[in-house]
Amino acid sequence: MRKHCHRRPRELVNPLTRMQVAPKAKRDRVMLTFHTALEAIAAGQHPGEEEWRSLSDAINTLETMVLMGKLLDHEVMPLVDQSIAAMVGAAKRYRAGQGMRLDGPGLIALRQVIDVYDQCLQGFTEAEMAKAQQETQNRLNALLRAKTKPANLVMV
Repeated sequence: MRKHCHRRPRELVNPLTRMQVAPKAKRDRVMLTFHTALEAIAAGQHPGEEEWRSLSDAINTLETMVLMGKLLDHEVMPLVDQSIAAMVGAAKRYRAGQGMRLDGPGLIALRQVIDVYDQCLQGFTEAEMAKAQQETQNRLNALLRAKTKPANLVMV
């Protein structure tokens, strides 16, 4: 009797779908997550871990896209830097016993980051966005594994 192979065949993928922008329903679901998280912080509510992670993912993905050469450094990095500073400030206020709130410039910067991310979802293919998110995850994993952390690294 012949042994059965445990390998499963891959499902067929239409190569043209990798060259298209993500479907509108998928883009809307992602943007709803970001807007919900931003409104939770803007309203002065204590955001949960998922909301915090969503905003951080948006910021880190844009930073990765700049490093990949997909976005212009001088246009996006000031927004990314302001957003990171706002998130760090909110975390410090929370640790000091105050509410986790953003200051005015930080809230504006985060709104602009989310707008840029929305433009990226509409302009880049689904494969490019997935690659940027994977690169972001690889960068974060490398930072977490590093024995010595860079001086400018802020982990909350």
